[in-house]
Amino acid sequence: MSTRKKGNNDKPTAGHRRTSRPISSRKRAEEPEVLPPVGFSRREMEQQMADLGKLMAEQDFENVDEANEFLRNLLTGSGGQIPHRAAETAAEKAQELIAEAVDAPERRARKLIKDALKLDPNCVDAYILQGEMADSLPDAIAEFRKAVAAGERSLGAAVFEQDRGHFWGLVETRPYMRAVQNLASSLWNYGEVEEAVELYEELLELNPGDNQGIRYHLLDALLLLRRHDEAYELVERFDDGMAHWAYNYALLLFRMEGRSDNAIEALETALEVNEFVPDYLLGFEPMPDPDEMPEMISFGDESEAVAYVFGAFPLWAATPGAQYWLHEYVE
Repeated sequence: MSTRKKGNNDKPTAGHRRTSRPISSRKRAEEPEVLPPVGFSRREMEQQMADLGKLMAEQDFENVDEANEFLRNLLTGSGGQIPHRAAETAAEKAQELIAEAVDAPERRARKLIKDALKLDPNCVDAYILQGEMADSLPDAIAEFRKAVAAGERSLGAAVFEQDRGHFWGLVETRPYMRAVQNLASSLWNYGEVEEAVELYEELLELNPGDNQGIRYHLLDALLLLRRHDEAYELVERFDDGMAHWAYNYALLLFRMEGRSDNAIEALETALEVNEFVPDYLLGFEPMPDPDEMPEMISFGDESEAVAYVFGAFPLWAATPGAQYWLHEYVE
């Protein structure tokens, strides 16, 4: 089953298509500085990081230049990839079984998961995979709770105290962070939005840089719960130029201030970021069916607009006057 959030596909009807849009000088947020090489999955990238960590720990460098030279020679001689190290510990062997289970047929995958948990009862990704394969949302939530608990046991209390704020930089914390994100998303889908908010906020404390994109889910949730002051504080924390952020910020200011100059300026910014959102938000263009949603999203184009409206339409529809304000401004 899928535990990803589904939006509302209902759309309002509207009259005339806009003929122009305002221009804003607000800049789009920069793309992440480091991206995995093309063809690398998330798990492959984490395996590369783990292999690199092992390899570097075995060296005795006198300075940074010596370490960099070692890495350059290593990557040049191995085609840009870190040589894989054979699994040694029970936890590493369990992780390799889970990597195999990801692409295996269901029956084989369940056997591999069972074997992995025998090797390592705290294998977080094993519980995550069981949650993704669950037949119902309550069953998925139960598995994701097991994954979170396993992560807490395997990492230990000291890690949460000493490395809070730097979790993303530790490859060993990644499964735990995925477990919390999956649990929060499933709780959101199940209607337990308050608990989902608590988990999203915890993830941002562990990883303030938000490599997981948790801020988008949290902003949606805070708007849904009408916790506007907290939503405003969240917006102030990030310099983000995505359509999701820009349009939700305009909606937030409209809720807080009505048709204020601040709200209008925020709407101008949103239209500069992505001019296609009103077409779908107001019903000028039909939304695709859920199983036809774009797999890849490009900044500023219709795929980004569709992805935003798919989840955010209920927030606009639940805000009296917001869609009429948008319609009047863009026509």
